[in-house]
Amino acid sequence: MNPIAFTRQRLGRLRQSWRIRQQRRRNQAALEQMRATGQPYFAAELRALLGCDDPWLAAAAQEYAACPAAWEHLSGLRSAGRATDGMAKSLDVAEGFALWALVKHLRPRLVVELGVQYGISARLWKEALTAYVPGHSLILCDLEDHRRLIGDDEARFYREDAATLLPRLFSSEQVDILHNDAHPYDLIRWSVEEAITHQVPCLTFHDVGRGPRNPFRLESQHLTQAEKTRQRVNWTQYGHWERHVMAELFSPDLLHQDTAQARGWRVQIFDSLFGFGAALRQTDSSRRP
Repeated sequence: MNPIAFTRQRLGRLRQSWRIRQQRRRNQAALEQMRATGQPYFAAELRALLGCDDPWLAAAAQEYAACPAAWEHLSGLRSAGRATDGMAKSLDVAEGFALWALVKHLRPRLVVELGVQYGISARLWKEALTAYVPGHSLILCDLEDHRRLIGDDEARFYREDAATLLPRLFSSEQVDILHNDAHPYDLIRWSVEEAITHQVPCLTFHDVGRGPRNPFRLESQHLTQAEKTRQRVNWTQYGHWERHVMAELFSPDLLHQDTAQARGWRVQIFDSLFGFGAALRQTDSSRRP
């Protein structure tokens, strides 16, 4: 490497390190503010989705704030510069708490994440699982291996197409949560349909909020023409492919609202700039009128 290229690379690493330190300080300040107000992020949404009470949420918020490894690399609260917050676009610190609370409530023994990149959300999954689920497993899948924040001693990483991995996993193991951050429409839809078929009790998604949009797939057979027309006229109001798949497979209401209960699922979108979504399969005892 020539001296100029070496210098540029070194400066780039120094700038990234500085951004990461700044991000940790911003996230810590945001969490201190949350603790000071006594209002956990997404408290109303989490109560509705999980059926938990305020003391439970307060305890979860304290436990989350006390685990810097879970949130130090996450994007800043409602940050408009998600792609430059430290390493890459990720869940923000509030969405991170929603994920943390979900793990505390469900105690999943096996979580599968599609779309890993540097491992920012994988780090969060790992910290939450370590806190609440002894003997857990975390499986990561991506076409490329760019991990920096989680190693082979902490999770099973598969560098392959999810379309070849998931059938093997579903035939041999009980997946408790499937997390989709993969983006391609066909892969997202197929993976969710497979998870539903194989009785996965919880599905989670990133990029389902009110950020930049992809237009809806007009060829979909699962939404009415009125919904497609509304989407076509003003597609900036709706979400990425993840949100569209949620609307197709759970409820069309999710195109214009953040919660739905239909087809045996209770669904909540925790809206921030990009958004984190969760769908919980309802058992007979948990279904609400």
